[in-house]
Amino acid sequence: MKYVLFIATDPAGERIDENPEAWVEKWNGRGVRLEGMPLKPVEETTTVRVRAGEVLVTDGPFAETAEWIAGYDLLEAADLDEAMEVAASHPMATAGRIEIRPVEPLDHGPDTDNVPHEGDAPASRFLAIMRTDPAAPPYTPDPAAVAAWVRDGLASGRYLGGEHLSPVEDATLVRRRGGELLVTDGGYADVAEWVTGIVFVDGDREQALEYVGRCPMARSGLVELREFWRDFG
Repeated sequence: MKYVLFIATDPAGERIDENPEAWVEKWNGRGVRLEGMPLKPVEETTTVRVRAGEVLVTDGPFAETAEWIAGYDLLEAADLDEAMEVAASHPMATAGRIEIRPVEPLDHGPDTDNVPHEGDAPASRFLAIMRTDPAAPPYTPDPAAVAAWVRDGLASGRYLGGEHLSPVEDATLVRRRGGELLVTDGGYADVAEWVTGIVFVDGDREQALEYVGRCPMARSGLVELREFWRDFG
């Protein structure tokens, strides 16, 4: 089963000097970790909503929270127990917090299969984080419209794959504090706008914003556009 790990910050986390490269090598070598990348700081986020047919683009994240997603990893684990073992051994389980979310298969119809994006460096420049928005007017995206959006993105090179996630009620939060493993139900932050999925988007920022602005899910929720961080070291 596939799981997404959201690697999140935590002001209450403990300072460590451990490099995550050893963690990456270990779980890559076991074939459990499929891919993962860090994201640029949350201050560089662009949030996109569509309301009453108008695309609303704002600088910054959807909300001012102390905990924010700093990166993601995709696992192919035997079960939740193995996913928890992987998360618990990550340095950010001590320095931050890690949310485990099961991947939920979603069929958009013919010619809309996910594009493989395996490896440490996804070909896309951006990660679009899809979120719910309780303040949005009621709207149920038409599956045909979603399929058309995906097909258009495949044709234009904007859409390079994605993962649909099970509800936040299925999330598991993993932290280590004082050497003790803490496992609780729920997401990395207590917010109403929970993550429903991630989409890998390529192109320059304007192209990515234009494509995300046509996403049917942006009418019922919101999209955070985050750029991958490649020049870290």
